[in-house]
Amino acid sequence: MKVAIIYRQMFDYDGVNQCIGGIETYLLKLSEVCEEIGWQPMLFQCANKPFKRMINNLEVIGVPVVKLDQKLWKQELFKAVCKEVDINKDLVIFGADHYSVPSNSPRCISIQHGISWDLPTRYFTKKKYCKSGLGAQLKKKLLIRSSVKYFENCKNRVCVDYNFLNWYRTMISEEPKGRIWVIPNFTSVLASREQINRKKHNNEIIKILFARRFTQYRGVQIMAEATEIILRKYKNINVTFAGEGPEEEWLRQRFSGDRRVNFTKYYPNEVLDIHLSHDIAVIPSIASEGTSLSVAEAMGAGCIVVATAVGGITNMIIDGYNGILVMPNTTSLLTGIETVIKNHELRDLIRERAYEVAKSAFNLNVWKSKWKNVLQEVAGA
Repeated sequence: MKVAIIYRQMFDYDGVNQCIGGIETYLLKLSEVCEEIGWQPMLFQCANKPFKRMINNLEVIGVPVVKLDQKLWKQELFKAVCKEVDINKDLVIFGADHYSVPSNSPRCISIQHGISWDLPTRYFTKKKYCKSGLGAQLKKKLLIRSSVKYFENCKNRVCVDYNFLNWYRTMISEEPKGRIWVIPNFTSVLASREQINRKKHNNEIIKILFARRFTQYRGVQIMAEATEIILRKYKNINVTFAGEGPEEEWLRQRFSGDRRVNFTKYYPNEVLDIHLSHDIAVIPSIASEGTSLSVAEAMGAGCIVVATAVGGITNMIIDGYNGILVMPNTTSLLTGIETVIKNHELRDLIRERAYEVAKSAFNLNVWKSKWKNVLQEVAGA
């Protein structure tokens, strides 16, 4: 059986460079699940011209839609899928619900990756009259309306967190229709017990990691402000900014000349190593989080996670038990980081609990097993 996945991009529109991100990683792992069942996964994406590329055993098919009106892209992708697969026998997966089209087919599934519109409206528009006041309120209402509509395009939905599902229930007047599953995100890397035990004995120099894209909504501003204060107050702290993004140059200039601040980049196969070499992982997102891959990866490597109480992160961390939850502002973030800097025993307790939670709840094999059940149930129907 074929499984056709629809998503905007796995490669750039020319089919040359592979895109790297949370949803892309998710869909690649989902294609592995299909293979393990014995089904043939295919991914259809937007393109300038037709192309076919392989990533492992996933065939990526470029559909030439970029020159069309962008409102038509999703429909054209779905039409291309319907020409390639039998919608009455095969499965179709919308890789993100905002890239779905209305379908009554019982063999379609859409994936809801978490609330992404919990940002000030200025992030969603270039029009000045929509950035504040009544215009901003109207724009936000339209975004909310669209988000409900996307989720209802398909009868079978998989959510990555309960935060979205609880929000959705408050927005509709009746009981949710169709079938809904919640499958939290995963970490594909887990440290060994020996590696976790070795981290407990490193208490002289405390190493803090910010491994996010350098953008405002990922909290780079409040992280920089908190870092400056921490470096002034504590001499045994090193901070690593790992990533890239539009705020990189600003960030580098801000900490220019400080030997305790390092900048680096790493590939997906280096995730475990970089987290094992740090004690505290800070995820200070302002908005737009599902069950964060970054949180799961850090926990799986025995890092103490200090994260903002945003989106699906609150489904992953119990404050003071397996991590520290803070508000998305500098003062709260600073307090959270200092709490674990000052308390060696708390660091060891949280590290141990975080590792056990990641191992049991966010284990890749657990995630795969849940997805296999969903796929086989939908296929059986």
